[in-house]
Amino acid sequence: MMLRSPVAMRATATSTRPAATKFLLTVVVVLSLALATYAVPLSRPTCVPEERDALLSFKEGVTSDPGGLLTSWRRGSDCCRWRHVRCSNQTGRVVALSLRNAPGGAELDDRGNDEGALVGRISPSLLSLSRLRHLDLSRNYLEGSPDAALPAFLGGLRSLRYLNLSGIYFSGEVPPQLGNLSRLRSLDLSSDFGTQLLRSSDLSWLARLPLLRHLSLSSIDMSRAPDWPRAVSMLPSLKTLYLSSCSLPSTNHWKLPAAGLRNLTNLEELDLSMNHLNHPAAYSWFWNVTSLTHINLMGTFLSGQLPNALDAMVSLEILDFSYNGNMATMPRSLRNLCNLRYLDLESSLVGGQDIVKLMESLPQGCPSNRLQQLYLANNGMVGTLPNYKRLRHLTGGLQVLDLSYNNLTGSIPLSMGNLTSLGTLDISYNKLT
Repeated sequence: MMLRSPVAMRATATSTRPAATKFLLTVVVVLSLALATYAVPLSRPTCVPEERDALLSFKEGVTSDPGGLLTSWRRGSDCCRWRHVRCSNQTGRVVALSLRNAPGGAELDDRGNDEGALVGRISPSLLSLSRLRHLDLSRNYLEGSPDAALPAFLGGLRSLRYLNLSGIYFSGEVPPQLGNLSRLRSLDLSSDFGTQLLRSSDLSWLARLPLLRHLSLSSIDMSRAPDWPRAVSMLPSLKTLYLSSCSLPSTNHWKLPAAGLRNLTNLEELDLSMNHLNHPAAYSWFWNVTSLTHINLMGTFLSGQLPNALDAMVSLEILDFSYNGNMATMPRSLRNLCNLRYLDLESSLVGGQDIVKLMESLPQGCPSNRLQQLYLANNGMVGTLPNYKRLRHLTGGLQVLDLSYNNLTGSIPLSMGNLTSLGTLDISYNKLT
């Protein structure tokens, strides 16, 4: 075995030392950069004084705060630590103001609000919150006086993504200045109990909200807005549209051009309930929006046959077509609606329809039948209760079956016991033996 001389070993160590040193330096630099990049600051920024003053001015406009929502809002303190206020961790700017009056178990008044609701007005000082992205003042008494108008200056909050003013009893015209909120994703101006104090005769300002995904204008009087379908068709990002109890006009504007329908390919939920539309169901544009998963048409009094296009709405999960005055007939088939979970046709179908034929038109031939709730009460249907052979496509998960207040005859077949998932069966007020 050959041994290396001390001179040779020193020469080797000397030649490798610079390389090792360079490697260690590289490791130290990389670790330092990583720590600098991911280090958490020891203290977050405090709020901007101008924005703190703006929030205090808003508080001055509140004449009553029985729920103590604003008790932490004190002069001289950090507004980023106030309740219901959220600031950016980087800039200290106020980005969210959440003052929703959520019922907490107290007795509700005639507006559905509890005793903790704020009373007063919405101060224009909020315009100083230039980075505000989320504003929720819902279910409070902030309509002010004497005219209780929805403040047009809210259209100046250009950074808003979310605006919820639902349950505030504004009156007068919806200000078109809301169309200046071009970054808005969600807008809720609805009120409760069908009270129509706000009104809108021109919805053209909606076209300036291309990013809007959720729109709720329920209980706003839109009886003088015949072009509302065209207005909402200008919202290509729209996913949910709630227009319940809006006195929507029954006009020939219910048919949309192909370009308008192409804009609504993201629409998933549509609520038009409690509007007396009083026209043939086939005239309505929404049957061609195949992306819909929820449709609420309760109390719309659409008449005639539901179009066969309904069978092509394969994404549909919920269809509420109840209380429509017994003026409608079903399409030939709903067999392709394999995702349908809830179907309510109570008090809507023309009398004399055969129960067996209707049952056979329901979803079948599906990999898994998802229908859970079926309401067919008060439709004057005739025939005998179908046996298991005709109900096999419903045995998977049907939990509620309501056939009450019809003209069904004969006896109850023993094979009804095969509907093992049923939790509710109502066959009262028929002519069964």
